[in-house]
Amino acid sequence: PTAAELLDAIAELLEKEVIDAVSGPVQHKVRVAANLARILQRESELGPQTIERERAVVTGLLDRSDDGTDLLTLRGELANRLRQSDPADERVTWAALVEITKGDLAIAKPGHAEWTGDA
Repeated sequence: PTAAELLDAIAELLEKEVIDAVSGPVQHKVRVAANLARILQRESELGPQTIERERAVVTGLLDRSDDGTDLLTLRGELANRLRQSDPADERVTWAALVEITKGDLAIAKPGHAEWTGDA
């Protein structure tokens, strides 16, 4: 089985069998553990494409080719650029950051990935 399938089995066991066998604070901990297994499952399934999409968005905002620079470094470059940002770039930058956030939300909080970023 894949990592995602194993995590699904763990979450399923916790949600369907263990949660009803315990009570009080332990039940809450089991619920949290099942939720964490689901997040890790989605990370396993969606993480690689989410990271690649973020790389594409960030390199596009930085107007540079993807030369293999690690994502953390690219994020730092983007943060520096945003601190020196021209207000004319704000709409494009905001749309790109919303796109990145939606990818993260699809993993961490499904159902919230339809967020548009509108205030």
